[in-house]
Amino acid sequence: MIRIIADSACDLPAELVAQYGIVIMPMHISFGEATYDDQTEISTEAFYERLVGGREIPTTSYPAIGRYQSVVDEELAAGNQVLIITIAQPLSGCYDSLRLLFADYPPDKVAVFNSQSATLGEGAIVLAAARLAAGGYDFEQLKAALPGLIARSQGYGAINNLTYLAKGGRISATAATVATALNIKPIINVCQDGSLEVAQKVRGMAKALAWLAARVQQDGLDFRSTTLFVSYIMQEESARRLLEQLQQEMQLGEVIFSQIGPTVGTHLGPGCVALFYLKPE
Repeated sequence: MIRIIADSACDLPAELVAQYGIVIMPMHISFGEATYDDQTEISTEAFYERLVGGREIPTTSYPAIGRYQSVVDEELAAGNQVLIITIAQPLSGCYDSLRLLFADYPPDKVAVFNSQSATLGEGAIVLAAARLAAGGYDFEQLKAALPGLIARSQGYGAINNLTYLAKGGRISATAATVATALNIKPIINVCQDGSLEVAQKVRGMAKALAWLAARVQQDGLDFRSTTLFVSYIMQEESARRLLEQLQQEMQLGEVIFSQIGPTVGTHLGPGCVALFYLKPE
């Protein structure tokens, strides 16, 4: 059996995790001196309530490496092969640490991949890999397929509230104040190496959502062969409007509507609508 392990930054809904037997390693979320395991000790809803209601700026860190080793050793003892997919290397030290940790493990038993993405961009890769394994791919076939899945992963997000980007030091307080006064909404792109960049700046959330709709359609109008993740941070109504527009303008297959979790939400704060998907082949 092939066991897929991912960190909780992938934000996959719990029902899909359970359906495919994916092992999720919780990221650590810290508010001051208090540290919580993502999803097991603090839910996404509780995290955003605390983020909005408090003055503390949370921080995140990747799961303890020893926990990974224990889980992998248990899976190997059970006769399983293990494929690990991590949050993007530029966003976390998780991939580098795991690559070193498992360097001496047999490559036909354990493999570690850098998703080069985060949140549901990472989740799209994890889900696709799990479905290939469930569909009969053996370990070598699955390892060979991963680079192609990673290369197809796309992610774009419109940011409505710049306060938390400024609080986290991602932009200056002055830039945030000016942008807010001018109603400027940046569009964040997940680059091919997994880093984040501002792809565009537009005035108003309506234009930002229109930009997202136009950008996804550059990769085709027929998405019946892939999964579209429509995600948000405390902007559910805006995300639903975007989905309704895409349903009218495109041929969609599976759509997963889900909130972005604490790992990425820590840096973006409330007020985001995003699209993630693997480019249709």
